Amino acid sequence: MARTGGSSTGAGRRDALAALLALLALAGLLLARLPLACAADDRQAVVEMVEAAARALETYGFPRALEHGADGTWARPDAGLYIFVLDRLGTLLLHPDRRMEGRNIAGVRDADGKPFIRDIIVASVAHPGGVWTSYLWRSATSGQLGTKHTYAKAVGDMIVCAGYVAAEA
Repeated sequence: MARTGGSSTGAGRRDALAALLALLALAGLLLARLPLACAADDRQAVVEMVEAAARALETYGFPRALEHGADGTWARPDAGLYIFVLDRLGTLLLHPDRRMEGRNIAGVRDADGKPFIRDIIVASVAHPGGVWTSYLWRSATSGQLGTKHTYAKAVGDMIVCAGYVAAEA
């Protein structure tokens, strides 16, 4: 009889262990999806920024548009997000690092040698409603090399861009 009581205690322990393992598995699944949720938030924020900046540029022209727009239209430093504007030849018209403005960066390549600025220009002209491109880039916030996803939209002879570096899982 004592043995039967031991079995039910063993069964209780097995049930508790199974419940604990299920809880740990669920926690692992939730944590694994966290970078995807962050990427989705970044993706949405980038589109909102580019669309707001494009509206300001269409309404006021450049550079007057810089005086207009809600907070977060041109930069969200806390999220490492910022707008940059190119002309169709690859000259930077607007960049957070003002020393870069006026430079032609059409030939700049990513870590894989991909001419990503040219790709952004070609893709945005072909898809004026907005388009995503990807390339290897160093995160402004972490310094880590990762895949940068940039959303670009053609506005007249300008290309309005913003992007985020995806968290590497």
